[in-house]
Amino acid sequence: MSLSRPIAADQLEETAAPSQHQPTLQALETYGKRDDLTLIDGKTFLSTNPAGDITPPGAPDVGFFYRDTRFLSHLELHVNGRHAIVLSSSTEKTFVSQIELTAARATLRESFDLPENTIHIRRQQLLGSEVFFDRFTFLNFNRTEVKLSVELWFDADFADVFEVRGIPREKHGQFYRPLLRGNSIVFSYRGLDNLLRQTIIAMSPAPSHMGEKNGRWELELAPSKEAEIEIAVHPIAGEPDSRNRSTPNFSHWLRERRDRYEQWRSNVSHFSASHGAFDEVLRTAVSDFHALQITEDKQGVLAAGVPWFATLFGRDSLISAYQALILDPQLAADTLRVLARRQGTEYNDWRDEEPGKILHEFREGEMTRAGEMPFGPYYGSIDSTPLFLILLSETYNWTADDALVEELLPAAHRALEWIDRYGDLDSDGFVEYSRRSPKGLVNQSWKDSWDANMRPDGTLPQPPIAPVEVQGYVYDAKYRMSLLLRAFGDTKRADELKRQAAAMAKRIEAYWMADSEFYSIALDAEKKPVQIVSSNPGHLLFSRAVSKQRARAIVKRLMHEDMFTGWGWRTLSNAEATFNPLSYHRGSVWPHDNSLIAHGMVLNGFRSPALQIMTSLFEAALNFRNYRLPELFCGVRRGDQDEPVQYPVSCSPQAWASGSWFLMLSSVLGIRPSAPRKELNIIEPLLPHWLDHLRIRHLRIGNTRVDLDFTRRGDRTFCNVEKIEGDKLLVNVAFKN
Repeated sequence: MSLSRPIAADQLEETAAPSQHQPTLQALETYGKRDDLTLIDGKTFLSTNPAGDITPPGAPDVGFFYRDTRFLSHLELHVNGRHAIVLSSSTEKTFVSQIELTAARATLRESFDLPENTIHIRRQQLLGSEVFFDRFTFLNFNRTEVKLSVELWFDADFADVFEVRGIPREKHGQFYRPLLRGNSIVFSYRGLDNLLRQTIIAMSPAPSHMGEKNGRWELELAPSKEAEIEIAVHPIAGEPDSRNRSTPNFSHWLRERRDRYEQWRSNVSHFSASHGAFDEVLRTAVSDFHALQITEDKQGVLAAGVPWFATLFGRDSLISAYQALILDPQLAADTLRVLARRQGTEYNDWRDEEPGKILHEFREGEMTRAGEMPFGPYYGSIDSTPLFLILLSETYNWTADDALVEELLPAAHRALEWIDRYGDLDSDGFVEYSRRSPKGLVNQSWKDSWDANMRPDGTLPQPPIAPVEVQGYVYDAKYRMSLLLRAFGDTKRADELKRQAAAMAKRIEAYWMADSEFYSIALDAEKKPVQIVSSNPGHLLFSRAVSKQRARAIVKRLMHEDMFTGWGWRTLSNAEATFNPLSYHRGSVWPHDNSLIAHGMVLNGFRSPALQIMTSLFEAALNFRNYRLPELFCGVRRGDQDEPVQYPVSCSPQAWASGSWFLMLSSVLGIRPSAPRKELNIIEPLLPHWLDHLRIRHLRIGNTRVDLDFTRRGDRTFCNVEKIEGDKLLVNVAFKN
């Protein structure tokens, strides 16, 4: 299929903005999240309704997006003037969908009644490399010839992703009237960043009629005969060149995407389970990690999720890479390198940046480029920096990559300096945040919505805020770095970091609420605890920052009904006056939050509740498309016949939600690598009661690949080492007594 070349600006006629160009927060709340189809290739993604349409035009949860901009805001199929009827829809991995449709009942011009279920329409949508294909195959099962009028409607609003999410804009750039070139329609827009963006829609065969926003085909189908229509949508950001652009067809790009996936898949760990649905859960998660990878200087790092966070993040990318060390430790190494290159270098209020700080989010859209938003990059998170150090340490445990550590030690020292010099705003030993950027985030921990940290009376604590889990991350980062630096010969700095970690562990007791026998979510500006019961203290288990006695208290409290929904742990107790299970952070269930807590429980010796949460999340996943856990779902209590209640605008796939399975698996299986010592420790492995057998193949520990079989017999799980390839590796297995 040939695409006509982009149109130069001097050939374009100015026009007003599309009427649907400014979706509002009200629209965001009204449309909600339906059972949409999503295709992804890094920062490029497509979200449609189950019919494959992008409707309603300009709705906030659908569109074809490229580099933080929506290049197609309307795509709608009409057959004989009516919508087709959806029979079924499915996706292969995350790059192609197949939608089965039938033409609605209609009376044709020749007075022939066209019955339902006599015209089969197969719609296949595919993301190639920066191109989106939509292919239709029409097949006539009537005994007579049928004439069909097929029409496709298009529009491109070029909305920035922040605008799609509901942030209003006072001004826009210049929209141009769509131009018709051969069998193509070209939409054009020059943003306030002076970048020309164009959407080229090429149609094959050429339509019988073309308008500025539609193409129409008049098909004549003999009995049992078929006809095809294919469109290719190409997004262009930047001034056009003089070359004719030629795009290989659907079949070429389908082969290319399949080959690319299989090449990546052959280099990561393989999982197979005795439970077919759990097998599908893991296949989906593996596919998500491939689809969400962004290439930065030939290195792969995970985008956070679709549709709102299809870009590089600090916290999300680091946690996702940590979760997936069992899948692919190279992803963690690449993530560390990419984030180190973008480490903060100056004190900048607009970006909430300081030297040594790890970024929060990086955007390329018009609003960022034009200076309306501070996200190019933005540094407003205080947990990304200690998490960077934690991931560096754990990656070394998995890879024994001396060169990686030596390369990143300067960045690690800068990160440690940031913690002490900039992270601790008032030199009291706690790491806290206070927004400086007028367009930045009010809350800069993982619960970053504006109302996440409400007091029991509904008032907001005054900054600077010191979140409890961040103190645990700092403890863990300093303790881990003391071990790492000692291994690399810096004993003086190692001793100092170990002393600092011990001092932080003592300071964390300032969060203890004696009446609740639990830790508070944060300290406010006066260093008074924000006395609510939340999931945040569960992360202290992950960082191993508290005593065994305190760890037991955390576990006990989290298992109460006010925190445990039956589907997972809530972010906030339902006994709190500010609890809202339908909110973003005040009572919802976040799979990644659950996975970190479950991981921490196992690290502290509490395996049964970790298995219970893994079971609950598995049962929840069975209710979502492709058995994929979303970013979050509502914290409504589970009943006998219930399904989990979907959060209306939850991202799916979301990297750290998909990564939850890998972290929970490595935790309950007791997989503890020590690659520098050429050892793999399997400590008291346990499989849940619904899983009899699990195989892991090509697990990478250092320069070794190992195959493991886990088998459950009653309440005991056994591990068998099937094969070891590469460097010598000692596998130590400690079974449960």
